[in-house]
Amino acid sequence: MHKFLLLGVAALAMSACSDKGADTDGDGKISNAEATTEMAKGGAMAMKPGLWEVKIGFNKVEAPGAPADVQEKMKAQMGKGVTQRSCLTKEQVEKPNTDFFGAPPEANCTFEELSRSADGMKIAMTCKPGGPIVIKSKMNGKFQAETYTMNIDQSTEGTPMGAVKMTGQIAGKRVGDCPA
Repeated sequence: MHKFLLLGVAALAMSACSDKGADTDGDGKISNAEATTEMAKGGAMAMKPGLWEVKIGFNKVEAPGAPADVQEKMKAQMGKGVTQRSCLTKEQVEKPNTDFFGAPPEANCTFEELSRSADGMKIAMTCKPGGPIVIKSKMNGKFQAETYTMNIDQSTEGTPMGAVKMTGQIAGKRVGDCPA
């Protein structure tokens, strides 16, 4: 549905776990394959299929390695946020996968924590989408039929500006049916 991760934001919904949790091989990490398996167990999301509008904004941006003027521009841009729309199908609601909230296989993510119910989630993940970039995200949120809100803390290393830390919120709302 959304590919926020590579845009500097990520959010996932993951399923609740058995005694061993999603880490089925016991290595202390939850791989993309293990996460996909766990997602299949989670049941349907509380969200209704349809056209969703998502706004991503950050109220705190730290980039100490960037020049002051660049930092101010980043803060202004990230503070305004980004809004995008996409369709959520019945199949995606009933059987969400790791791509649902922005962790496609090519992002090379592992999960340190993941729990999901139909109406909530909490996750900690590290993604290595390529090159020197490493993105660490912690998210938690609540889902309803026509809205959701998630808080996010994210740090990105390996950028030309050095380490970048951001804190913000992702808010989604259903705005209608998908175009035919």
